[in-house]
Amino acid sequence: MKQILLAPMVLTGLLAASQAQAEPSSLSTRTGNELGLSLSSYSYKEPGVMSLRGSQIGFDLQTTKVLQEAQFVRGDLRIAGGQVDYDSYDTGSSSGEPNVYIEIRGLLGHDFSINGSIFALYTGLGYRNLYHDGRGVSSTGHAGYRRESRYLYLPLGVIHRMALSGQARLVSTLEYDHLLTGKQISKLSDAGLGFSNVTNTQSRGYGLKGSIQYETGPWAVGPYVHYWDIGQSDIVAIYRYGALDGYGWEPKNNTVEFGLKSSWKF
Repeated sequence: MKQILLAPMVLTGLLAASQAQAEPSSLSTRTGNELGLSLSSYSYKEPGVMSLRGSQIGFDLQTTKVLQEAQFVRGDLRIAGGQVDYDSYDTGSSSGEPNVYIEIRGLLGHDFSINGSIFALYTGLGYRNLYHDGRGVSSTGHAGYRRESRYLYLPLGVIHRMALSGQARLVSTLEYDHLLTGKQISKLSDAGLGFSNVTNTQSRGYGLKGSIQYETGPWAVGPYVHYWDIGQSDIVAIYRYGALDGYGWEPKNNTVEFGLKSSWKF
């Protein structure tokens, strides 16, 4: 009798072990940290005026704390940059100009379970500061200058997590960023022509972020895209040697960043 019962007991144990191995890891948001590395192409355009193009490398750090009732808070830090080539319809071209941005975000979210998947909705506040060093002389002899872009924005996003085979899962993110206010600082004094620096305010614009990540264990990899569309700024006075020389504004512009990101959770 013991030998007869032993077979189904062993079989039951093997089936249970097999099911435990095949069961996917939790799809819910978890407390922890994530470190990421990305490689991407970067394109900034002011249609009919100028463009910047190049490649960049990025570093990401996320820290998440799960609260009660499926809520969570998250902090994001991203630093990305590289060298870009400048091309203008009026002032020629130049290459190898440093272009770096830093992005800091604080988010609050909530997990929802629907049909075996998790949808994590979140919002918060984001700040993006971009620095572009265009100092030097272009191919047509025009002097360049430094520029700084500052965006304060409201992110609204959703993360979708679904289980794959084994411990793997697919994580997709879609986010809309509403520009609250922007500042464009143009350091025209760098040109050495007597101009004062100019600060323009940007009040219209939005951003989009999307990514798909294949996760297994603590590792994840997949493509992502970031997009910004910013409207024309206000118009401000430009002074040269202390006297009014004219008026200037920041043209409508868009930025596209497309790349591949790999990350590690710990």
